[in-house]
Amino acid sequence: MSANAKESGRVAPTAAEATPAMASPYDRLVAHWPGPAARLAQNGAVLGANAAAKAMLAEFAARTGDLSALAAEISGGGASRLDTVVVPGAAAPVTLDVSLVPAGDTVLILARDVSLAANMRNALADSRKRYKDIVEISSDFAWETDADGAFAFVSPQGALGWRADDLLGRKPTVFAHVEGDNSVAEPFLTQAPIEQTEIWLRRADGSDACVQISALPLFAPDGRWKGARGLARDVTEAREREAELAEARNRERLIAHVVRAVRDEVEAKALLTAAATETARALGAGCAIWRVVDDIDGVPQFVSGAQFGGKFPDDMDIERRFAAKLRLDRPEAEGADALVELRSQAGRALVAPTAFRRRINGLVALFRDPFADDWTEGERDVLAEIAAQLGIAHAQLDHIEALDRQASTDALTGLLNRRRFVSELEARIAACKRSGEPGALIYVDLDNFKAVNDILGHQAGDMALKQVARTLRKATRINDLVARLGGDEFALWLDQTDLDGAVAKAKHILDMRGELLGVSASPEKPLGFSAGVALHDPAKPETVDELLVRGDGAMYEVKRKGKGTYAVALDAAPAAPPKN
Repeated sequence: MSANAKESGRVAPTAAEATPAMASPYDRLVAHWPGPAARLAQNGAVLGANAAAKAMLAEFAARTGDLSALAAEISGGGASRLDTVVVPGAAAPVTLDVSLVPAGDTVLILARDVSLAANMRNALADSRKRYKDIVEISSDFAWETDADGAFAFVSPQGALGWRADDLLGRKPTVFAHVEGDNSVAEPFLTQAPIEQTEIWLRRADGSDACVQISALPLFAPDGRWKGARGLARDVTEAREREAELAEARNRERLIAHVVRAVRDEVEAKALLTAAATETARALGAGCAIWRVVDDIDGVPQFVSGAQFGGKFPDDMDIERRFAAKLRLDRPEAEGADALVELRSQAGRALVAPTAFRRRINGLVALFRDPFADDWTEGERDVLAEIAAQLGIAHAQLDHIEALDRQASTDALTGLLNRRRFVSELEARIAACKRSGEPGALIYVDLDNFKAVNDILGHQAGDMALKQVARTLRKATRINDLVARLGGDEFALWLDQTDLDGAVAKAKHILDMRGELLGVSASPEKPLGFSAGVALHDPAKPETVDELLVRGDGAMYEVKRKGKGTYAVALDAAPAAPPKN
């Protein structure tokens, strides 16, 4: 800023602000210059500048501390000078070619934007090396075909075991596995851009190669196709690794799912269903699982645990085929050697025993239709691993169920104990409320049981109670509950049963007293049943204790009237009317 300007308190006008009377030819030049432009006094004060000059002047000021040295250099020497300045831009730095020109006792600074030209020069300078580097790192070989469809160029390293000289002038069908197969030539003769197209080609040694090709067509000025050029990469090893990794990940995911199921599930059906489902989905086949359990008489047998993906072929008779294995101390072999292939008119199966501590505790099988392909080594390996995991899972389930039986069943009869029966009954009553379906309780007491203990002894009494348990099991459905409440008192819960059904069931139980003759004290004092029937109506509020009291009361009514029959308890109290 000049001394006069400081004294007047005004900044010297820019070229754009100067009035026509004030404007000099230099001011008009600065104002209308297409790029950054400014005019400096000899002391560095800015006499005028256009809007684009701000960043340029800031750059010059940053170099010397102020503009006075720059102005003095140009005006004092009386010679023009060229300079280059890089200033910040909105998207990227801007390169300016600057002319510093003495103009009388002032200095003109005129600049033009040469960013594009500078960038182009740098790009062109690097283009050859960059192109070479990109080709080398992005492909195994580069190629170009001519208008006749023959190779006009192949990068010096050659391709797929062929030397470059072996391929020049030859058609791409040289890569075909079968003579005359033109499909392999299509990417090399493309008339439209293609990107990362994969095709199987033949190497020089005759082996297969999966090659990934990207290419562009070439056209003459008149529009005629004159060839194509592109890059190719041999991705065979990568694809094989991907396939192996995918199979390994699939196997690991499957095993992890089974392990999680073993860890998180306690209910056998849920665990085995999850394992069968995941195995079937992963291998694209049906999956069936069997467990080894003891029946009522303690004889081990295979029973179905879970199935997914269809129904296992019945004509394979899996239980009979593998029943002999239950007498072995260990599986016939370990791993894939233990797998057995089965075929029938309904399908084909691959079966593996599951074992824990050298004892077979189940089976797992894959199954498909009878015309499916042979089982692959990968499928065999996965099934063998699943069998190993399920062997542990079956053992854990056996242990969990044994603990559960100890906590929830009567040690003598194997029926539910009172605590577990009450707990289950609460859940069943809640289910009745949700469904609106009734259920029924039958409270059973033995007639003449005391005589068995008094005449034959307590060991005979225990045998009698076991026979009663077997009889009551036979009389009920699989989803019904049967419990020994204590002593010679028993109870049954019948799902979705009305009063007629409950009475029919009570009569049926009374009719089965003939099964107890062999464990009775004497013909004069035969074992028998007295039963109380209590219907639970979900529309009426009633607790488990209230239901048991009603059933017990009906049973004792029978006892008072002479035993050996049944009585129906009074209905539960109706729901209280809503309060206004």
